[in-house]
Amino acid sequence: MKKTYKFIGAIALLFSLGASAQQTPEYTFWRQNMSLINPAYVGSTEKTEINIISYKDQFNGVHDGPVTQSLAVQGSFSDKVGIGLELVSDRVFIQKETNVFVNFSYKLSFGEGKDLFLGLKAGGSFFNVDFTRLQTQDQINQGEVSKFNPNFGLGAYYKADKYFVSLSAPRILQAERYEEIAGGVAQEATDATLVMFGGGYYYDLNENIQIIPALMTRYVEGAPFGLDFNVSARFYKKFELGGGYRLNDSMSIMASFEVAEMLDLGFAYDFATSDIKSQTSGGPEFLLRIKL
Repeated sequence: MKKTYKFIGAIALLFSLGASAQQTPEYTFWRQNMSLINPAYVGSTEKTEINIISYKDQFNGVHDGPVTQSLAVQGSFSDKVGIGLELVSDRVFIQKETNVFVNFSYKLSFGEGKDLFLGLKAGGSFFNVDFTRLQTQDQINQGEVSKFNPNFGLGAYYKADKYFVSLSAPRILQAERYEEIAGGVAQEATDATLVMFGGGYYYDLNENIQIIPALMTRYVEGAPFGLDFNVSARFYKKFELGGGYRLNDSMSIMASFEVAEMLDLGFAYDFATSDIKSQTSGGPEFLLRIKL
């Protein structure tokens, strides 16, 4: 148990080691949650979408491991303008963060079935860390820190009949999370700008089966290059089954199906492949979507 707490404590304190990092959740269902990573996605679908629950337990079985819950609503305000709202709660050990953002997009048409959406995201993050739970005698890392950091993001999303391309910077400002100087020792945590680029292709194997390969990359200065790749097969436009790989992190399986015309359900499971696999096998992710 003591070993597990040290493991989680190390994760929670990564932000206080003087390095810059972008603290954003990573979703296995990222293609189904595009508005969370690219504001330009809002308004690009034929129907209004409400992702009521997107729940991710990243390190299943580890006490106080990372858990993410999100609510995302997006749709068209007019033929050219899309609008959306996102709420994301992210918790790991002593750290909690709640993001609240409003997304806007504007559509530029380049012929039938070819549209470019330009997006803007504005809002901020409520950040809290309770150092009293560490039970440490250090002069620093004491008390509780709570603050609000405003931020904004930009994005572009190109959609054609058979493919899509996404480029976004969901958090641009290098917001300061924590800074403390005690006993001649300084510690700080600062978010770095995150840039994401990727796309996907819809290949019709026949009239009932569609193959969808998709790729998303993540770049943050001072952090390892991130890459998510998945391939899924969609059957009769109602059931989707696939698998994915996250570079130097995990492998995943995923499935989603249309319960009714207005309702989709999804389940995914990540299998850890990095050094943390000695502590946890991975964790599940759930998705519930309403289409109006």
